[in-house]
Amino acid sequence: MEVSSSAITGAMRVGVQVVSSHKAPVLEIYHQVRNRFGPEFEYETPKGVSGEATIKQKTRFQDIFVEFTLVNIGGSRAENIKLSISGVLRRNSPRESFGELFDVVIPQMAPGQSRFLFRFDDHDLNEYPEGGGRPIGLKNESFTILMEYDSGKGILNWFLSLLSKLRGKRRFREEYTFFPQLVTGDLPPAEYAP
Repeated sequence: MEVSSSAITGAMRVGVQVVSSHKAPVLEIYHQVRNRFGPEFEYETPKGVSGEATIKQKTRFQDIFVEFTLVNIGGSRAENIKLSISGVLRRNSPRESFGELFDVVIPQMAPGQSRFLFRFDDHDLNEYPEGGGRPIGLKNESFTILMEYDSGKGILNWFLSLLSKLRGKRRFREEYTFFPQLVTGDLPPAEYAP
């Protein structure tokens, strides 16, 4: 199995931050533009007017998308994680839903652990005229993901989270906002499937 260099770089970045920076759990959402080319396949097309002779051609399909990943960059376990999403930016029909991880409780995430959330295909970022056709520009909408979570068990963590628990909330709260203009510009280097 081949691992892309961007995945290795991302894992090293997370690992360095976990070791060097935070003692408490810290959840972050990373977005990354991906430019993948699928496996090469061969097909035949007719050659000439009669179509009796054929010519073999090879091609790869390109897949451009933005992937969103939840990562614990802190030095301890995050527990009772609740993700909720607000805002009007959505993927195009029929994939408007962002999946099963929102508005449920994720029991735990260890330091350095990552979890894929969802992806936006390049056409999901564009606005289209009524009835379809060519894109007329990028969407002007955004979404915000709210991350609420607690730290691991322990006497000190219990004491520090006591006030939050009395208010019926989790100890940590982070927000992440995304809008399509964040990913405009040149495409990253291509990734090729074997």
